[in-house]
Amino acid sequence: MFNEVADSGHAFARRLAASTLTPEMQAQETLSGISQVRFLSGLARLQDLEPVVAKLREVQDVVFSRLTLRAAVTTNAGSTDDNQRALEQLVAQYPQPAAGNATAAAAAQGAKFGVASRHVFCPLPFATNYAAQATRTVPFTHPDSVKLQVLAKFLTPNYLHREIRERNGAYGGGAGYSAQQGVFSFFSYRDPSPLQTIGTFGRSVEWLLAHAIEDRELREAKLSVFGDLDTPLSVSDEGMAYFTAGITDDVRQERRDRFFAVTAHDLKDAAQRYLAAPEAAELTARAVIGEEGLDMSGDWERVHIQ
Repeated sequence: MFNEVADSGHAFARRLAASTLTPEMQAQETLSGISQVRFLSGLARLQDLEPVVAKLREVQDVVFSRLTLRAAVTTNAGSTDDNQRALEQLVAQYPQPAAGNATAAAAAQGAKFGVASRHVFCPLPFATNYAAQATRTVPFTHPDSVKLQVLAKFLTPNYLHREIRERNGAYGGGAGYSAQQGVFSFFSYRDPSPLQTIGTFGRSVEWLLAHAIEDRELREAKLSVFGDLDTPLSVSDEGMAYFTAGITDDVRQERRDRFFAVTAHDLKDAAQRYLAAPEAAELTARAVIGEEGLDMSGDWERVHIQ
């Protein structure tokens, strides 16, 4: 995982920034982000593993429990009954927790979450840096979600690539919108000037609001969106949007159709409402992963892996 941070630090920075904005992104960061690297680093230094064994038993009580179990099976129609019987046999081996099982009950209910705007710096012994900025916006089914998705595709080639790569000297950068999580984010990859790039993220919104959007630019942004939407799904991914998030094919198609109606005015309206408005600052977090010698004074909170 440490090597993965060096190779894909921009993805870790985006998760770290967004982790204080939504419960799902917090869970993703805990399980596959900097928090997980810190956790594994701590485990690796333990001499006495008995506490780990005790925790694994608690995890077992939650994972192997009918109370917290959900299952999805992808199969052809002729094998449905066989798979159903096999699943029932598997689940029958799982214990049914008592009503007073506090561990399983807490896992089923989840923990309370509060949004926080943070600036986090994670110093690592790298000769490069990664920057990210994330803003909590609106989720998948909101009418403005399609505008934000097109906006991300518009900003990347028309402003961010030029400013982040050509002027700031980073290997790459751009914007993205995670529709199911409702998070709009900016990022840079192998960036010698991460703080300068964070300023670029904000200036990109100012540029958009003053820019006369051409029909060609808008059309190319939409084509990029459709390219992502129409990517063939692997068999194992079929039905997963419904299983994990309740998104049916009809909902997905309805949202796809809305992209055709997105206008240049819609992009500016979404940018002003969700990224430039004063209240957006309270829903925005930033993260930098990189060189220990960076000057990160001010309100930057340091998070050390070891």
